[in-house]
Amino acid sequence: MSLPDFEQNCAFLIHDTARLIRRRFGLSIRDLQLTQAKWRVLTALMERPGISQSELAERLDIEKAPLGLALDWLEQAGWIERKADPADRRVRRAALLPRAEPALARMSERFRAIEANYLRGFDAEEVAQMLESLQVIRDTLRAAAPTPASTARTATVATPGTTTDTTNANARTETYVSVLFECARLLTRRFDARLAEMGFTRNQWLVMNTVYRNEGMRQTAIADATEIGAAPLGKVIDALQADGWLERRADPRDRRAKRLFLTRRAHHLLSGKRQRFEQLHAALLQPLGPRRTQLLVNSLGWIRQRLLEESPQATESRLAGAH
Repeated sequence: MSLPDFEQNCAFLIHDTARLIRRRFGLSIRDLQLTQAKWRVLTALMERPGISQSELAERLDIEKAPLGLALDWLEQAGWIERKADPADRRVRRAALLPRAEPALARMSERFRAIEANYLRGFDAEEVAQMLESLQVIRDTLRAAAPTPASTARTATVATPGTTTDTTNANARTETYVSVLFECARLLTRRFDARLAEMGFTRNQWLVMNTVYRNEGMRQTAIADATEIGAAPLGKVIDALQADGWLERRADPRDRRAKRLFLTRRAHHLLSGKRQRFEQLHAALLQPLGPRRTQLLVNSLGWIRQRLLEESPQATESRLAGAH
């Protein structure tokens, strides 16, 4: 498979493949009434029973307010319980209840079905190589940005259908998906720190880069591609337009519709900053070497392409952006 140049970027592939796996899995369990925040909490509690709410927020990179809503729903459904920590009554710790087991079993079954589709053609050795390469990148990211003590105990990220009991068991049973998710989280943190220095939020940069790759997109297509809600996306675009980074133009074929384009100022900024980010990411890949890096890029590229092909929303987004 031949990938576009932008999709040869390993950091992009790590982040986007993780996003697409989460998205595809979320669609597969809609009948269980589980949002992404809810199912990610459940899988985290499978691995780390008794984790605190603040540790969950740190571990899953979910803000405390939506995380609190997810925990409230799961508690009211009788799937989890929360108790005060005997050592600190201000801290509440969560654990799974037996009533969650049927849902967890269905989650595991559906994830395996999704995985079987996007891993078709991969053999066990190739999956093991992908895991080893991702572990190298993950360890490099950890070394570059040491995790706080509160999260060092919960460094691995749960994967639907996988459970572990101890830290040693985590090391033995890590999967490529759990390490992929953690790499994506650590990359996002690293990225956010650089963006803050530049005066941008993550969503602002995501929107600008989405338009950079495919100028003339409609706002609905950007919403699908970025998974930013319609209302917050509108505010992001308004702010970027007010600051001179984006401009809205009427669609020649539908004057009621607007298409989005970068300003010359934004093109100049992105062309320079993207090179700096690429250099930053290249340093993370040095321990892998060119051959292992290319093998990982190829594997993630295949997986990402298959996830895109089976995603109606992604297909509609690409079509909308192309016209």
